[in-house]
Amino acid sequence: MEFPVPATHDTALCLIPPRGQWPLVDRLRFDNDKAHAKWPPHVNLVYPFVKSTDPGALRLACDAIVDRLRSRTSLGEAATLPIRLDSPDYFQHKNGSSLFLCDKDVGRVSRVVSLRADILAAIGQTRSEPYNMHMTVAQCEDATPSSKLEFLLEKLRRLPPVSWEASQLTVLTRAPSGQMKQWGVIDLISPSLHLCEDSFGLDQDTTATVFPQQTWYISDHHLAWRPVDPVSSEPTPTVERPENLIIASWNILAEFSWPPSRTRYPIILDNLLAETSLADVVVLQEVTDDFLPYLLKDERIQKRYTYVSHGPPDNAAAGPLPNILNNVVLSKHIFSWEYLPFKRQHKGSCVLRFDGLGHGESEGPMLPLILVTCHLSQGLTDGAVVAKKRELQRILSHLERSYAANQWVVAGDFNITTSSYTVDNAVKKGSITVQTETVLRSIEVNLAEAGLLDAWMVSRIEAGVTDSLKGNANDMFEGEQGATFDPQENLHAAKMVGSGYNNRPQRYDRILVKSGGPFQISRFNMFGFIPGDGGPGEGPLYASDHWGIRCLLQRCDSKRAAATSARVVPVQPKKAPVGLPGTAALRQCMENLSAFPTEQDETTRKEALQLLQQVLLESDQANADQARGRPTVILVPVGSYGLGTWSRTSDIDCLCIGSISPRIFFTLARQRLRKSGEPGVRLLRKIKAKSGTMFEVEVMGIKCDLQYCQAPSLVDQWPGILKRPPSDPAFSLPMQTLSKLKPARDLFYLQRSIPDLAQFRLSFQVIKTWAKSRGIYAAKFGYLGGIHLSVMLVKICKILLRNGGVVSVTDVITTFFDHYSRFDWQNDAVFDPFFHKNLRYYRTPREALCLLGWHSPTLNTALIASVPTVKVVSAELCHANAMLSGDEASWQSLLSIPDSSQDRNMTPGASNFLGSYRSFVNLRIHYWGASLERGSRLIGWLESRCASLLVDINRRVPELSARIWPARFVDSSAPEANETRGDYQGSYLVGLDWMNSHEKPSKDDLETAHNNLRAVLQQFDKLITNDEKYFDPNTSWFSAMIVRANELGDLQLDDREWGVYVDGDNESDTEDEEDEGESEELQEWLAEKANKGKPIKQRSATAQKPEGAGKLRPALDVLHRLRWDPDMDSNDFLVGYEDRFLGPQEKALSAWKSDETHLEFIPQSRILWFKRRSDDTIVWHRSERIDLLFKKT
Repeated sequence: MEFPVPATHDTALCLIPPRGQWPLVDRLRFDNDKAHAKWPPHVNLVYPFVKSTDPGALRLACDAIVDRLRSRTSLGEAATLPIRLDSPDYFQHKNGSSLFLCDKDVGRVSRVVSLRADILAAIGQTRSEPYNMHMTVAQCEDATPSSKLEFLLEKLRRLPPVSWEASQLTVLTRAPSGQMKQWGVIDLISPSLHLCEDSFGLDQDTTATVFPQQTWYISDHHLAWRPVDPVSSEPTPTVERPENLIIASWNILAEFSWPPSRTRYPIILDNLLAETSLADVVVLQEVTDDFLPYLLKDERIQKRYTYVSHGPPDNAAAGPLPNILNNVVLSKHIFSWEYLPFKRQHKGSCVLRFDGLGHGESEGPMLPLILVTCHLSQGLTDGAVVAKKRELQRILSHLERSYAANQWVVAGDFNITTSSYTVDNAVKKGSITVQTETVLRSIEVNLAEAGLLDAWMVSRIEAGVTDSLKGNANDMFEGEQGATFDPQENLHAAKMVGSGYNNRPQRYDRILVKSGGPFQISRFNMFGFIPGDGGPGEGPLYASDHWGIRCLLQRCDSKRAAATSARVVPVQPKKAPVGLPGTAALRQCMENLSAFPTEQDETTRKEALQLLQQVLLESDQANADQARGRPTVILVPVGSYGLGTWSRTSDIDCLCIGSISPRIFFTLARQRLRKSGEPGVRLLRKIKAKSGTMFEVEVMGIKCDLQYCQAPSLVDQWPGILKRPPSDPAFSLPMQTLSKLKPARDLFYLQRSIPDLAQFRLSFQVIKTWAKSRGIYAAKFGYLGGIHLSVMLVKICKILLRNGGVVSVTDVITTFFDHYSRFDWQNDAVFDPFFHKNLRYYRTPREALCLLGWHSPTLNTALIASVPTVKVVSAELCHANAMLSGDEASWQSLLSIPDSSQDRNMTPGASNFLGSYRSFVNLRIHYWGASLERGSRLIGWLESRCASLLVDINRRVPELSARIWPARFVDSSAPEANETRGDYQGSYLVGLDWMNSHEKPSKDDLETAHNNLRAVLQQFDKLITNDEKYFDPNTSWFSAMIVRANELGDLQLDDREWGVYVDGDNESDTEDEEDEGESEELQEWLAEKANKGKPIKQRSATAQKPEGAGKLRPALDVLHRLRWDPDMDSNDFLVGYEDRFLGPQEKALSAWKSDETHLEFIPQSRILWFKRRSDDTIVWHRSERIDLLFKKT
């Protein structure tokens, strides 16, 4: 009987191996063979088989085959067929290549070919094409030899042979769904047809199913990796639940070229085994068949991690990894796991169950900890972003459906673009649509709604994290903080993305932890920074294009975890109005206002800071020996420059920290500044306050405020010591020392804890610009300053980003004004709830505003604020919030951008202030002196007292509302002419209005208020003019009077320096300091004599004393003086000291060791004298109380 060659492919006659040999082949076929979901593992004999799936036609063909088989049996031919598929190969076609396993044994293949020929003859078919017996395992899109093709062939080589004795033929038919199902089998031993339908499980939706997988462990008995037997007792789970769990994740970058290079393998291992990366569970991405055996055979890995998700690919029982790029988990704790496939080929997650790390009530069942690996689709295209969202939704849906009550950890490479610069440019260039940008942002919302907390975000907000970003922090854009993929620093990453807008840092890698479980996020760090030797001119060779991430989870009592401060005022997120332009428009608006420093500004300040450091520390002149002999002094930029929120007019606040006394430091600093020889360096003035001495220095045209803190116990450990908690004993220091250190400690914490510094800086600059335009950015007047805005804004940024994932700058600013417009300033305090977790602060009645900083000793940063200034600030916040809530909200109106027609010497805010009041208090000051230093002191003194004037007005005349504008007004007629004559006049104006503007006051009320106000002004006038330290009637004049608005005349703002710099401006201060020092030393000497019972008579003539006798300075001061004073040669001095065995000895000062850890260290208490070699003179002697170095002349 003849059967025509069928035109359809709905039937097949094939050989199918036993089911026991399917798993390893199917694991590889799952993501690599597009026919996996339609065909079982098979070897086709005749395909297509018959014309249709009609049972009658199939039975006729099968009966013919059975008859032919019986004839073969009668002739003595072997009934069964030995099959051994152990050789990989491939064939090419127009759409790529198909890879398969085949049998290279000629004898076995010839028997199959012979049987096939008999079958074709039985059904009357002829096939012209040659028969190539094979089992298809994978496809490759490359039709020519390529690296990917070679990688896939290598996987097939690692498969164990598929070997069986074929005793039956299987007839397959195609179902309407497209799957091939078994219709019947033909027995080869006793030729017969058996009808038995079987779908092989192909009718299941594989993307909606999870597949149990095998866990492996390192066997101490066999010294090899073996599969975990669930029944076996060898790998027993941990009985005690660990209190801490460290989880790490790292994309180790697969080798994509064949043959794979192993150059990076040792570097990867060195980083994995470094102290900063050791963990309890490690999630690796992009693991290959070539790398995994290298990893698992390392004895250090075997000792550290007992369990692994995938066995070595060179182990026949394990077989090759299912994909070219794979997720592999190493663990110290036993686990079971399943594979969760995604719809996109080659994508899926490992879902691990840690029964030993579970939690639950004592009477109920234990709920295991669930860990899910993640490696989402890469790319920033419309399709890639949608794929990421679907893949992540697949993970979340599975967790919510199967493990809703468990705690989850999702770790891996999310491939979510975080840099706002990259996303904005992708939209501009059309790489993605605006809708795709919305989808990208919604991913973060989905994570937050699922209760997943970002370990980096939480750790940074609460404890602080030092990021890996090595470039200029001021060049960062939003979303680049905490980047784990940095093309600007990592050569591997740069090669991946090339140039353009993709060449920005991205925070691709994350560890997410479900909130509400027993494990709480505690600490976070990055690793992978140990480099190898790169090629010539290539720089360091890092192990991967990604940095690794690691977090510490701590088991926490739920009651204790919930015990947070009840004093925190909740922040309600508020989205920016739809019509309000976005971040790009906001940046442009700020640039139009020249609010941002230019690149030249940044360069100038860097150079100025370096020059100041060189001059003060003589860092460019000291050789190695001299540097070792000098005490350690470091210079730390603090304030707005340190935080990156400075503007073009900002000063640089510098804090020097060292071991020498402040007196010696400032003496040396003054000498070095004067003798520097640098034309752009000059000491403007010295300021003495309760907190200590400060130098105001000008370097390259930039003012620098220089302060000093003596902290010998901290300077040698700086800045590492700042990572210690505030309660650490190292910070048990005097209050004045802690006060000096507070700016540096606060800055260090903020730099490590603000979740997105770029976002914070932009938001800060916008709010600062708004505050300046509204006349409320002036801390010394009782308004807001940089530290106050930081306290207020840090709280908003941290809470928003912790609770809601990623938010935009516009949302941060909108929420800022909305939150503080409704804030109860009288009863509530603003503070960082992630730093002050158990705040105990008593607010005194005198604190009108409570903005709490971070470190002790003084928490409230707004002690100068008064009730009037708080009312003004509150009213301005409400006004700004109303502007941003309207339909016509714009950045131009918020920031009071002046029109081109307006006077540049009068801002819109100041002009509005002058037009808002009918009466003013005019604080008029007149200065005709020549010294800039004295003019600055006078102005500074007057401005510092204005806050007290507002307090007195509010106390004595409560029915009046007073507001001072924090700038000086001058007559616009000829301020430059007066300046050329050395004549400076100006006014500070206080606007006056009735507290209840709706009711007209009576005449009696007017007279009473007027009299009381005049009394306040007279008292303030006396306060200013009677202070001889700042006010000199020979060069100054002052008055405080009430004026009407129409009496002010034509005014403009004055930003001049009053006076000119004269060399020696600070000489009087220096003399004062020395006089005060002598007076203090004299008093100490008199007190010492009085204690000995000797009567003291002060008279003009005193008894002759030996040269250098008097108050003896400690040996440490002498040591520092001899080493630091440029007028002294330290090599010319000897140190006399008491040797414990030899008695008094001498040693060269240059060889004297001050480091306590040095073997030759000698305590300073054993120093006896200091001698000058050149003339053999004792310049300091302890017992004889000789001191020729610090004597008064």
